[in-house]
Amino acid sequence: MEDTAMQEAVVIGDNGAELGTVNTGDIQVQSDLKRFIPPLTADSKQQLEQNIKHNGCLDPLTVWKKSDGEMVLIDGHNRLDICQRNGISFKIRLHTFSSKEQAKDWMLNHQLGRRNLNPDQLSYFRGLKYERMKKKRGGYDKVLSSGQSGDKTSEILAKEFNVSDRTILRDAEFAKGLELIGRTNPELKHDILSGNVKVKKGDVQLIAQEKDARKVGKVKNAADLYNKAQAIRRAKQANKEKQAMMEEDARIKDASDELKLKDPIFSSKEERLQMHKGRIISAINKAISRKDKASLKQAKDYLKRIEDELFGKFASA
Repeated sequence: MEDTAMQEAVVIGDNGAELGTVNTGDIQVQSDLKRFIPPLTADSKQQLEQNIKHNGCLDPLTVWKKSDGEMVLIDGHNRLDICQRNGISFKIRLHTFSSKEQAKDWMLNHQLGRRNLNPDQLSYFRGLKYERMKKKRGGYDKVLSSGQSGDKTSEILAKEFNVSDRTILRDAEFAKGLELIGRTNPELKHDILSGNVKVKKGDVQLIAQEKDARKVGKVKNAADLYNKAQAIRRAKQANKEKQAMMEEDARIKDASDELKLKDPIFSSKEERLQMHKGRIISAINKAISRKDKASLKQAKDYLKRIEDELFGKFASA
């Protein structure tokens, strides 16, 4: 009898009524769908196995019945493994979807409906949902950002989960960062989501901001993640400082050009003094921030012009 039970799985409807049986050998496990949802931790799977051995498999597995009759497992991969290894019968519930992407949407929403998600898992799944919705909506968010009415993807999900739209955007960066880690180190991604490895969420979000994934490479462990995130922080800060210097250079050049164009004879003394004062401050700031001797010399030149205005050739102008 046990062998027969293992060969057949009872199909139940949404109301719990039995609708027949299927051969368990016909249920396919597709690797990409299995990997789509992070696996349980070793402790959680061990506890689940103990519960199933003691009480049986109480929750039905969810199977996608395709139009060609194929049956693909979309929820219950751990339960299937435990039941098959221990000779325990189980039930299934069938669903139909138009595509694998629609099946993935169901899997994602099912995970988000669970009550036992830790904060990182909840953030990860919300971020995944944002990325999938945004991809489907295409350029719609860009159109809305230019001023047309309607809700952006982040606003829609913010309302659904009762958080800010900024939280949803941070979730998306967290999810992208974990996906980047998972490409070369799926074990680390799993450990971060399960809580076995503690990392700063900001570090994961930061590597998602690196446009060239090759610069990130394989993230070996938590320490490597921290070091890579720090390198990105330093690069961003250096770029920010470089941009600030370029903007300051532009302001100084504009001021210098203005000074050249403005004939002291046709300006009031007060205007000329204020002009020189501003140029001195800018040049000194530049000299200090960059240890730039040329800027210090420029400050001295402007100081000489103030001397001329007060005591020299322009004193009576």
